[in-house]
Amino acid sequence: MSTMPFRFAVQATPQDGPQWLATARRAEDLGYATLMMPDGMQLLSPLPALALAAGATSSLRVGTFVLASALRPPGLAAWDAHSLSVLSGGRFEFGIGTGRPEVVEQAVRLAGQPPTTGAERLARVGQTIDALR
Repeated sequence: MSTMPFRFAVQATPQDGPQWLATARRAEDLGYATLMMPDGMQLLSPLPALALAAGATSSLRVGTFVLASALRPPGLAAWDAHSLSVLSGGRFEFGIGTGRPEVVEQAVRLAGQPPTTGAERLARVGQTIDALR
């Protein structure tokens, strides 16, 4: 029977640059494998925040807990995910989903995205994954 490595991740959100860098460095020092960040317009954007965290650490992986497909067109999400993967030396873990109802509402009201159904958002997830491949 082979053993599989067990990894631990921490989920956090940045309040400002110094606090976020300290959080990333502390997570790495404590031995966490990955620093995960949620998505939503009430938070700072996860992609630049995770790029900053990756640049402040040497082995810590960074990832989106769930990037909300309602907030980003598939091609843009794939481009940003690929860019972060390249810039972090392959330490980016891409989590994507359809988004919680309040995030979907924020996408329409605050980001000017068209209203979408759950099925349409799920199709966008598939399009994003296809674009990444």
